[in-house]
Amino acid sequence: MEAFTVHSTAEDALLRLRENCPDVVIMDINLPGASGIDCVRQMSQYCQRSQFLMYTVHDDDHRVFEALKAGANGYILKSSTPDEILAAVRELNDGGSPMSAHVARRVVTQLRPAKQERDNGNELLSTRENEVLALLAEGLLYKEIGERLGISTGTIKQHIHRIYEKMHVQNRTEAVNRYFGR
Repeated sequence: MEAFTVHSTAEDALLRLRENCPDVVIMDINLPGASGIDCVRQMSQYCQRSQFLMYTVHDDDHRVFEALKAGANGYILKSSTPDEILAAVRELNDGGSPMSAHVARRVVTQLRPAKQERDNGNELLSTRENEVLALLAEGLLYKEIGERLGISTGTIKQHIHRIYEKMHVQNRTEAVNRYFGR
């Protein structure tokens, strides 16, 4: 059995590795024909014991998460040193999920709830938006809020639109519930 093989296309790898699944597959995303992500998605179906390490220049959220969802167990960048690549292969073979530090930070950031989801979201609002939301929570109509604050109904609607965007809510009830931490 060969220590390693190199395949220039996803189609070639899929054809030749179907019968003899390797322990570790190092996969680039940019391949002629099918992408490395598609290749991992397909190979992981029949090479269930293989460990897949993405080795690529791409570190954007979309590709990182698509690769991980497709079955990649690790994700390192081509800017990695030879020692880092070897350490990643060893870690992968030992059951770990190696990632370049920059990629790992992006994954952690994406998995953490946004600050407004951890809190009620009020800290994201301007002073005026907090005033509008407090009056909205009292049950006042837009016109009544405008009269209290000395601003037009149109301006109130603009504030409420921004409040909904910042708090990631769709309506008054959701905004008020988030305001009260429910």
